[in-house]
Amino acid sequence: MKLDTGVPDHVKIASFIFLDEYRSKNHDDPSGIVYNKFMTLLNSELKKDKIDIRLPHCWYRWGDEVVRYHMPYLYWNHDDPRYTTVLWKGKTPRYNVNDPTVSEIKSFSGKFIDLYSGPEGAEMAIDKVYEKAPFKFQNEYRKIRESLKITKSKIPPDNYIGSVLMPLFENAMRVFPKEFSSVKGTKEDFEEVFKMAAERGGTIQELFEMAEDFWFFFCYHLRLNKKCHENVPISTLDIWEEMISWETEMYERGLQNNVREFYDGCPENPVADRLLENWKKDTDEFERLLNKYPDNLDELLYGKDR
Repeated sequence: MKLDTGVPDHVKIASFIFLDEYRSKNHDDPSGIVYNKFMTLLNSELKKDKIDIRLPHCWYRWGDEVVRYHMPYLYWNHDDPRYTTVLWKGKTPRYNVNDPTVSEIKSFSGKFIDLYSGPEGAEMAIDKVYEKAPFKFQNEYRKIRESLKITKSKIPPDNYIGSVLMPLFENAMRVFPKEFSSVKGTKEDFEEVFKMAAERGGTIQELFEMAEDFWFFFCYHLRLNKKCHENVPISTLDIWEEMISWETEMYERGLQNNVREFYDGCPENPVADRLLENWKKDTDEFERLLNKYPDNLDELLYGKDR
């Protein structure tokens, strides 16, 4: 619980002002994306005037976003799994309307709502935020994701994969940041498997899912980079760090499954051979456990109460 130090919590005040004004003008609550973009763009704008509101934020899957855990006065509504909205759930914060920082927040909030409301508003706000992305790779990879997202909902043009998708893919992989050396091996495996899928009849939906899976995996590392987070407590960073090994294991299993789907009948490929061998070892180990514990398998997997 945050102690009352008498210093205005401008992050909390900015959240309240924006959510209140957005609902007043649009008769609806903003999406999580729009709220995140308001807060991170506001933070950047205030810093130009040497005002630091100490916003806890990081670069993650959809750009720069707040760290929700440290903002308990917000409610993130996930009733529609395709669209998250943000609502105020705390008490109305006290603030001085004559505070110069509050005045700047209110001014920016009004301009932001006018500019980024409406069907295209979220995408425009994302574009603005990505102008400040720490790594070129983020923008280049976003082109892959956006292209696949648009194309998967319609009939792709002739030779879309060869003439559009793969040049975007190669451009992005070429600028993969050297700062993420710990991911280099997994990135190279992904490159090989994605190219294999593209060459061997992978559908746009399958390629989209593969591209998203790698991006989500990469973002677990991205948010830990010193250029990609600010005002995030060490305790939170430690939790993110602890997740890495588990997420790596899960992602690599997914790559193995992709190889199994697209590798049949391919010429010899050292990367695919290794991933298939790892899949076989994991499968053999699981079968060994099945044979060792046949009588109480349900209890081992699901607990005694199943």
